[in-house]
Amino acid sequence: MKPAAAAVAVVALLAVAAGTLTYLHRFAHPPAGPPPHAEAAAAPAVGAAARSQPPVALAVRVVVPSAVIPSGTNIAATDVGGEIESITGAYGPGHTGRFLLDGSTDTVWKPEGEDEIKYPQEIVLSFYQRDAAAISAVVISQPEDQSGPKNMEISASMDSPTEGFSKVAVVTLDPNIATQAVAFAPVNVRFLKLSLLSGAQPAALGITEIRVIEASPAGYSPLLARHPEIRDWKSSVRHAAQMGIDWLEPASMDWQKQNQCFGCHVQAQTLMGLSVAMRNHYVVSPDCVRDIVAFMRTKLADDGHEKDEGSDTKSTPTQFAAMGYAFFDEATGVQSDEALSRHAEWLIKQLKPTGELQPDMDEPPIAQGSFMTTGNAAMALMQAFAETGEVRFQQAADRSLSFLTTAQPKTTQDKIFKILSLSRFGSPQQRALVAPLLRQLQSEQNPDGGWGETAQSRVSSALSTGQVLFAYQEAGVSIDAPEFKSGVRYLVGTQTASGSWPPGNAARPSEFTPTMWAVIGLAGAFEPPKSDSLKAELDKTGHVALYINFDFNKATLRPDAQPIIAQVLKLLQDNPDLNLSIDGHTDNVGTHDYNVKLSQMRAAAVVGSLVAAHIAPGRLSSGGFGPDQPVADNDTEKGRAKNRRVELVKM
Repeated sequence: MKPAAAAVAVVALLAVAAGTLTYLHRFAHPPAGPPPHAEAAAAPAVGAAARSQPPVALAVRVVVPSAVIPSGTNIAATDVGGEIESITGAYGPGHTGRFLLDGSTDTVWKPEGEDEIKYPQEIVLSFYQRDAAAISAVVISQPEDQSGPKNMEISASMDSPTEGFSKVAVVTLDPNIATQAVAFAPVNVRFLKLSLLSGAQPAALGITEIRVIEASPAGYSPLLARHPEIRDWKSSVRHAAQMGIDWLEPASMDWQKQNQCFGCHVQAQTLMGLSVAMRNHYVVSPDCVRDIVAFMRTKLADDGHEKDEGSDTKSTPTQFAAMGYAFFDEATGVQSDEALSRHAEWLIKQLKPTGELQPDMDEPPIAQGSFMTTGNAAMALMQAFAETGEVRFQQAADRSLSFLTTAQPKTTQDKIFKILSLSRFGSPQQRALVAPLLRQLQSEQNPDGGWGETAQSRVSSALSTGQVLFAYQEAGVSIDAPEFKSGVRYLVGTQTASGSWPPGNAARPSEFTPTMWAVIGLAGAFEPPKSDSLKAELDKTGHVALYINFDFNKATLRPDAQPIIAQVLKLLQDNPDLNLSIDGHTDNVGTHDYNVKLSQMRAAAVVGSLVAAHIAPGRLSSGGFGPDQPVADNDTEKGRAKNRRVELVKM
């Protein structure tokens, strides 16, 4: 199972949310393609022991718990990248799931939902970057009131958080032992499931801590040896983003359940944030995404607008909803989305001749100005065009892009939506307008590293800072740029202990919008493979897969592909004797001849960008193989995403 498992799980559940959906080969912006190092994170990375012990071969043991806690590293701790994948009745870790892995016995996890506890209660967890690990014990600590679990099963999977589990151990815990270990023969696992079958007390259940002890069989390489960066995990960008995700999921669902209406600053923006997180291999609750999408679809009016923000307010909620669907569809590979198409049809009718979508709500910065509404409309219209091929959607989006091109931005958010829209969909002439805006934003950065809502504001906000960081990424600014690093430090430093970010200066105080934008700014900061890791993989296997973004249905490199190209360039500059073949590959969706031609053109585009950077043409060749050399099953979106790649092949 690769890091995109959460996105795949979402796809598997979409029938509940949207009826019958079909899936499309994403010629542009492949969402779920794993980074080159993902293959190294597969089972072989943990040594020969992992290869020889698939979970299906495990022998189930009835284990007697022990008060003697075995030595070894607790690899489930949040401090070293442990993560709750799911808990029964909760979205992600829920409100208290992180207590299980926080290393403290002062906090207690309790089941969420109805007053009566329903068994089994299942807790699924994973380790750093969902990498495989050898484990030999699970340690359970119960509350002082002895309300811990009684009968429990432990299961392991090397496949996904939802599939491929085999039982490792069955145990009856002793209510008189506060902390007890369940030991078993070493087993290799990516996802660990604890099934709580009953409790020591009939009406209460709680756990203060779960520890998972790493084993050390012969030939095994520990997680920390494979990932020395674990030492800095708690202060890392990914840790902060994951905490934000873990806060967004239950908080959004609580709001939805309580209010039973569509909120511009809740469902659509949370859906956007989670979609960006899925695209970048974070742990995202498929149940949360499914239920948000299902609820949004119930608010689709007959004429195509999104209901519930007020009888006189239609454009603002509709453009938000359409934007949320666009990001979601792109991240999960949806081919045909009726709700998005109907929203797009409605939005076309609302556009002014200039392409502007005038707002009908003014609650800055959550809902503010024509740049935001028009930019979101353009995103939705382009995604509707990608799904349907209806030229009228593209033509309407082009009108909106023309408006954004000529209009003069006033606020930070105005600049952001102009950058996002022109970077993604603009012509070369329109994209040329992005660089001056980036320089302007750089000059407006506050001393604390953040950005304010206007150029004059000296008060930074998580919302504006997250927006700027996301715009930087979409425009191809390196995450190693000083201004980017300063913005990241501001966000990491202002995150609350709960995982959210404070409301800032919004007219309607809300943690959802700043947290969503902070998560996007951080989660979108996907670090490209470094040139030295590319060299190591080429020396080892002779080839390495890259997942590079191109314009829809074209061989034009997207701006956000430049950081990857820069690392390939550095690889060639540092190794003057290295010659490469650049090979393009697709999945099997679409005609064979078209896919072969597209893969050839895209490989040639990569070569062209390297030659333009003064790499000798004689060191490079290109070829396209379309769908003929798959590396994964084309029957699933996860497999198709892996097959859509550009490979560097050593000559």
